[in-house]
Amino acid sequence: MTSTDSLPESEDVPDRAVGYWRPGDSWVSNTETLPWRGTSAGGGYSTVGDLMRFAQALSSGTLISQPTLTEATGPQQPEYGYGFDVRREPLHSYGHSGGAPGMNGELRVFPQLGYVVVTLSNLDPPAASALADFFTLRMPDQ
Repeated sequence: MTSTDSLPESEDVPDRAVGYWRPGDSWVSNTETLPWRGTSAGGGYSTVGDLMRFAQALSSGTLISQPTLTEATGPQQPEYGYGFDVRREPLHSYGHSGGAPGMNGELRVFPQLGYVVVTLSNLDPPAASALADFFTLRMPDQ
């Protein structure tokens, strides 16, 4: 993962997207609304390719062991594992999403199907999450 980090906007990051939100009748940059670095909405950024590599490293046992992944992606609380959103309907998947004004992203791994869905948007939620839902509802159920 070479394009994932949480550098502040004062640092030059080639090709880093600018988010836009619509607080009124026009679209404006979200620069003034960005979250503090290091918090739960810590302003991290990534690419589809890096998030795909992350999912592959999880699934292959490269990042953590298969028993640890199974425990982490099991429902520790309703619909939530250890850091992962765990869904059973319409298909079993795990992942995580996030968003703030002018940004939204979602990663979903469908282990039984071998599919990964990564969606990123530089618009308000639920732009990327709605796209992930769109794909999920159209996947085969086996």
